[in-house]
Amino acid sequence: MIMITTHQNGGAITVMLAARAINPLSRLFQRELAALIDKLEAKRGELHGVIVGFHADAGDSDHEVEHLMSLTTAQAGDCMQMLGAYNALLRRLECLGIPVIATLGGAVSGHALGLALACHHRISLVDATFSLPQVHLGVAPVAGEIARSVRLAGLQAAMPLLLEGATLTADQALRAGLLHAVADNEEEVAELVHGTMAADAPAVQPWDVKGFRLPGGALTSAPVQTLLQVAPALLRERTGGHAPAPEAILCAMVEGLQVDFDSALLIESRYFCQTAISPVARNLIRLSQIRADLSSRAALDLAAALRQRYAGEVQALRAQAVPEALLRNAVRAAGLPPPPDTDALPAQADDAAVAPDLADIRDRLLYALSTTAQDQVGSGALGNDEADLVSVRLFGFPAHTGGAVHFVQHVGQPHYANRAAELGTRHTRPAGNGA
Repeated sequence: MIMITTHQNGGAITVMLAARAINPLSRLFQRELAALIDKLEAKRGELHGVIVGFHADAGDSDHEVEHLMSLTTAQAGDCMQMLGAYNALLRRLECLGIPVIATLGGAVSGHALGLALACHHRISLVDATFSLPQVHLGVAPVAGEIARSVRLAGLQAAMPLLLEGATLTADQALRAGLLHAVADNEEEVAELVHGTMAADAPAVQPWDVKGFRLPGGALTSAPVQTLLQVAPALLRERTGGHAPAPEAILCAMVEGLQVDFDSALLIESRYFCQTAISPVARNLIRLSQIRADLSSRAALDLAAALRQRYAGEVQALRAQAVPEALLRNAVRAAGLPPPPDTDALPAQADDAAVAPDLADIRDRLLYALSTTAQDQVGSGALGNDEADLVSVRLFGFPAHTGGAVHFVQHVGQPHYANRAAELGTRHTRPAGNGA
């Protein structure tokens, strides 16, 4: 499949890339990108501009997830080498010596945005959107997506894009410094491109210019220092400590600003590999690939059963005089929805003789819900994958575990069985009903 096409018109070359095929871990895409840059470098004496556009062909297949799911700890070295090679290609593009102008429209996401950030100028249609959603898959953005967006927008302005996977409108991206201009239509885009080339616009990135200053204030400035003092605590409060990717991204953002640009790329790659091989990333990626009818009767029945079991367990804990603050802390530690109001429910007897601590409360809730989901799967109403997706999407079971059924694999089958036995008979499935 051809992923990159070119067309020369006088002193300008137009390059079109298949957006969904852009993948730093794809040797095939790297070969095509390397061939393109070889061609541009060979012709740069006769060129006055390169125009880069992106198209999202519905027929394009996204192989990045396959690459991510196949990564293992043993492959971390190979992963770093692949990323180093890709970063070197983008640096060659940045150092081409002639203006490279990205024209953007539609949903510009992930590595397509990352490649656009390596262009010297970015001109967008007004209805375009921009995102780096990798954090939702439990991995850090990579291939300069952290280093470039932070240096263009500043630390604080880049946080929603990187830490939350937020989608920015064209106007928001312009205000953040990620774009140079926004146009109402294709004709205006063409005029802006022509004007940029005619004006002999600089063919250099801001961070490659001596005296570069970080937008929004340097790391040592008082506002940024104040932000960095509270950001880790705010992240942990939002994620409950269950999602390593946001914390890794924040570290890459800050550490990358304390070194030169090429070292920042290396730091970014290390954090990507660290997050990509984590169990949390595998769980989130797996959930993102599951296709199921969430409106089926079986799905709705499982969601209802989970809500009922949750309310029953919460009521049993309250009947044991567990302090409400302790209960809510345990719920947050588990990553579950807020405990429901159970005043109208009859108290249930519990087989625990000793007042539970936070870890016991957390596990009683998680194991009870997991057992309920396993029972539904055991009845044949749903498969494991669909039950996991339903438990996360329709109930709120913590996604970082992979879902209520996959929770068994997340903690490990032997540990799960031992811990369930410790918690009591209400958290243990009958013999022969394995997960």
